[in-house]
Amino acid sequence: MGLGSKHGGGNVNRFIVIEGLDATGKSTLVEKLADELMAEKLECPPLACAGLRIQFDDCEPLQRRAFYRFTNLVASEQAKEALEHSDVVMDRFWTSTAAFSAMDDGFEHDVPLGQYPPEISSPDILILLIVDEENRLLRMSGRGEPETAEEAKLAQDSNKRKQVLENYLAFNPHIIDTSNLNPDQVLEAALDIIRRIS
Repeated sequence: MGLGSKHGGGNVNRFIVIEGLDATGKSTLVEKLADELMAEKLECPPLACAGLRIQFDDCEPLQRRAFYRFTNLVASEQAKEALEHSDVVMDRFWTSTAAFSAMDDGFEHDVPLGQYPPEISSPDILILLIVDEENRLLRMSGRGEPETAEEAKLAQDSNKRKQVLENYLAFNPHIIDTSNLNPDQVLEAALDIIRRIS
């Protein structure tokens, strides 16, 4: 198991990606999982690209998605390096870039939905967190963080939200419904998935 062995190398550490819409519990799970597994915690877009994110979020779909594809390449390279010494737990990855293309009418990546671009490593374990919309909006309002334009669209447009979630499902993730679970229960559900696969 692990990115290295998957691609013919000797690395046995695991590349674990946690996905989902905002306020599903991703960041909390990534923190807890990284601590539990003594894994390297990474995020996508990586911190090195964070300063450009606001600028590209205001661009046209082609430029916006190109930026996110580039950040996935950076995150993929970071994961490869970190996997040499530990498991990696990543907060979002290519799956989000592909899923959120549903927000841009008529935009399609040159990679079929459910597949990863050749320059980007695929994870060993992909976990998708879902939550009912009522709970998600409550969590969003309780975070006190500014809402992005895409988050606002998702809250207002149930069809777009449904399409983004369907795009996630094209990657055959392991699903955890966090609606009625506390963070420790979500962690245990994720560990259960990892134990079954590893």
